[in-house]
Amino acid sequence: MENHDNLLGVFRTIYLWRKTIRNVCLLTLAGSIGVSLLLDNYYEAKTIFYPASPQLANPELMFGNTGHVTEYYGSDRDLDRLAEIASGKEVEDYMVHRFNLYAHYDIDSTAKKGRFKVRERFRSLFNAQKNKNDAIELGIEDTDPQLAADMANAARNKINEIGQRLTKESQSKLLAAFEANIKRKTAELELLGDSLQRIQSKYNIFNAGIQGDQISEQLSIAESEIVRNRAKLDILEKNPLIPRDTIAYIRADLNASEQQRRQLMSQAPTSENMTLKRFSEGMPQIAILQDLHFQARKQLSYDLERYNQILATYNTDIPALLVVEAAEVPLDKSRPKRSLIVIGALVAAFLFTVLAALIADAYRDVRWRDVIKNDE
Repeated sequence: MENHDNLLGVFRTIYLWRKTIRNVCLLTLAGSIGVSLLLDNYYEAKTIFYPASPQLANPELMFGNTGHVTEYYGSDRDLDRLAEIASGKEVEDYMVHRFNLYAHYDIDSTAKKGRFKVRERFRSLFNAQKNKNDAIELGIEDTDPQLAADMANAARNKINEIGQRLTKESQSKLLAAFEANIKRKTAELELLGDSLQRIQSKYNIFNAGIQGDQISEQLSIAESEIVRNRAKLDILEKNPLIPRDTIAYIRADLNASEQQRRQLMSQAPTSENMTLKRFSEGMPQIAILQDLHFQARKQLSYDLERYNQILATYNTDIPALLVVEAAEVPLDKSRPKRSLIVIGALVAAFLFTVLAALIADAYRDVRWRDVIKNDE
């Protein structure tokens, strides 16, 4: 019953103050309408894009050197990276200079806090965040709808440029490492080539396979000629009917074969002729150097191919983001919502006036002069 009486008291107070409440609400209505009409119309242009997968800049995937399936869209980490770039000062400063926002926002560029104010103003009109479809939705508000669309597209392109630059900086460092490695391996290959040439000249071995076969064949022929000529001499020397010239000829052939064998089997370290000893001494050294030279050429060839692939990837325009929707010139304003401003101001004025009326009615019997005197 007490609540009922109190509620009736509230209605009674409102009724007694109805003219004041009405007048305040009418003044607020007129004022809010006038203020809302003076507010500039803002238009928001939006562009939507997904992050591109960093795998697109992977030379192995680009040139089919791996069996992995290429992912064209980036992960959540790539999405966060683009969002971080979008909120960075580099994008803000680019937009300020690109569209002369000091003059557009009427901010003194020479003022001490001019740079801070223009950034703050731009941030209040700029928004880049992940939407429900895990894409980045970038929006910019401005009083000029065409400028809003141009700024949104320019900001997106700048984000793409920064993302590409970060990837290319990593590729550039990798290219520099490969260049240094290729230079070092080229020098090593030249040293190996010089060493191999010097050893080959020293031992007169330029084709180990063919020369080895030739030495074996010559030694085998000499041995067989020696055995054959000795057998002839053993038989023919006992026959008095054989002319001495024939015997002498056979003996000369035998001596020649023996001389050839001695040369092939020579142990003289300074012998310049190809001997079995020289071939046996030089062959292991040459084989090792040839193997090292081959491995060095093979590795250098691989590094050059890898370098060329990275260089081709570096010179390829691979986007850091994939555009779903470019910003278009907005046709409808995004704010202000004048009806909401007027209704909100009217409701606030009504509630404030009612509250003031209730307080005034509740303390109407208080003699404030006596209260002040008692406090003193």
